[in-house]
Amino acid sequence: MSDVSPRFVPDQYKIIKQLGSGQTSFVYLAWHPIFGEVALKLPRPELQHRPVLWRMFENEVQITLSLNGGHWRSSNIIQALEGFPTGDKAFLTLEHCPGGTLDMLLSKDKLDFETATRLILEVARGLEFAHKQQVLHRDVKPANVMLTNQLQAKLADFGTGLFMTERTSERVGTAFYMAPEIFEGHPPSVQSDVYSLGVLAYEVLASERPFKGHSYDELMLQHLTSVPVNLKYKRSDISIELSHVIAQAMSRDKAKRFNSVTAFISTFEQVTQEQPEITTGRKARDSAVNSAKNEDEPSKTRGGFFSWFKKSKN
Repeated sequence: MSDVSPRFVPDQYKIIKQLGSGQTSFVYLAWHPIFGEVALKLPRPELQHRPVLWRMFENEVQITLSLNGGHWRSSNIIQALEGFPTGDKAFLTLEHCPGGTLDMLLSKDKLDFETATRLILEVARGLEFAHKQQVLHRDVKPANVMLTNQLQAKLADFGTGLFMTERTSERVGTAFYMAPEIFEGHPPSVQSDVYSLGVLAYEVLASERPFKGHSYDELMLQHLTSVPVNLKYKRSDISIELSHVIAQAMSRDKAKRFNSVTAFISTFEQVTQEQPEITTGRKARDSAVNSAKNEDEPSKTRGGFFSWFKKSKN
């Protein structure tokens, strides 16, 4: 990636280096005398001639600021510090998340069960907060989840976001994660975000996407007609109950999905807390030996089934 010098830098900001770029903006690590190190998003120059992308940048600024402007905030939503959505001086200042994206983390190694489930819950809580503020995300995916140095997840990139009072049938999102009804041109909903969250959860746990098409049409067909491989076959430390929770979130029929992210979180927490401990190696062998000894030794309190049978006859 070659660095691009910004045409405009807001007052009091000093550019340190370019962090990356997206469809609508360049992202810079910058210094501000009050905020300290921040991620500064500046719109790409070509957006002046691409009104759809310009609207996406405006949307991200407005929605992200609105999610941070009230009395209540979520630690699992990217923090917006200030911004201006329109014109030559448009910008968005965000907290700097040095941990990169969840997508980058997943590309390195398979996550342990505890880390994977914690990250899923953190993304879910961020999405739950957005929904309570009447905002649909419409593009929930690992690449849109930022991580702090402590690997805390923060839902970000609300460029495709939509206030629930708005109506649209645009097919917006990333094909790997889009709900079947979005491919069919139906309006987005809480349940379509729940579906994308389910796909993300599957990927975080399995270290691979449930659908692997090589084109938009191929992925659309898979979302509309295919059932992903059960998570139980992807890793041994997942309970049947947990695999069912993810499958329900990813149901092709949106009426069969969780009716809210809150319902997903509640069920997900319940089944992960009840997750049986997986013992391996010496610990497992010692447990088996002790279990066998207990079976061989007569119990003074129970006496076994036949002992009870003899007593009942007397």
